[in-house]
Amino acid sequence: MRKLILPVIASTMLAACAGDDADSSDTVVAPESAGATSLEDCSNVSLSTTRINAAARTTVNTELTFDNALAVWRMPVSVGQELTAQMTVPDDKDYNIAFFDGSGNKLACADTEGNGVDETLEYTVASISEIWVKVWTPALPSRSAFTLTMVAPVATEITDDEPNDTPATAQVVSESFTTVDGTLDTDNSDADDYYKYTVSEGDVVTINASVTDDGASLIYVALSDSDSTVLEENSEQVVHYFGENEMSTSLTYTVPAATTEVYVWMAAQPGTGTYSLQVQIQ
Repeated sequence: MRKLILPVIASTMLAACAGDDADSSDTVVAPESAGATSLEDCSNVSLSTTRINAAARTTVNTELTFDNALAVWRMPVSVGQELTAQMTVPDDKDYNIAFFDGSGNKLACADTEGNGVDETLEYTVASISEIWVKVWTPALPSRSAFTLTMVAPVATEITDDEPNDTPATAQVVSESFTTVDGTLDTDNSDADDYYKYTVSEGDVVTINASVTDDGASLIYVALSDSDSTVLEENSEQVVHYFGENEMSTSLTYTVPAATTEVYVWMAAQPGTGTYSLQVQIQ
């Protein structure tokens, strides 16, 4: 699987969320030296609403610098994305790291004790579109900087190649993580787009789709077999009908035995619409 590396070196320039974590919702103790911060560990670490709102925004492939006691970032993610944080800790520091969602719920945490002990934290994104990363130290003996690297798989961009209007003419996709922007137009005999993926038993198929309604009365995304029969997960069809206020969705499907191919099916009827589609098979 292809991976994208996000190098992050934290810095005092992140004024919105660097420095002492003095918000009342975060545990703070008297400093051992100027700028010392929380004695939190993974059992009680929290992220306050103030810091959620003030977090510095970043994206993958962005390099930052940091040598203060605490930093919080927020970054866009996608459902099914595998994240790995690899933090190189200086010899005179003991940094910890945690992931949170936008409501302050802890998702994952690493707090191996000891100065100079590197941290690794892994998390597979569930149902959120942003993640908050908090890095903190229980003591601040120096202003040595740490290095943080976020690793995540990268989707391969493909094109909507016509004709792909039926399972028989479906666009065959060989990559396991793809993104595509497409158009549906019933006035030009393009009401359906099919993308065919090879799968194996136990694979998890994750579909993230968003649409723009340009006049179609109905747009939907589904996972089907070669007969256009919508597949089921726990007795529920793997399909989403987009409504006026529901223009994006995430679907998942676990591949059963004897299934070797699935079809991601975008459709509009009647009218036109555009879509962005991300498919990942893990």
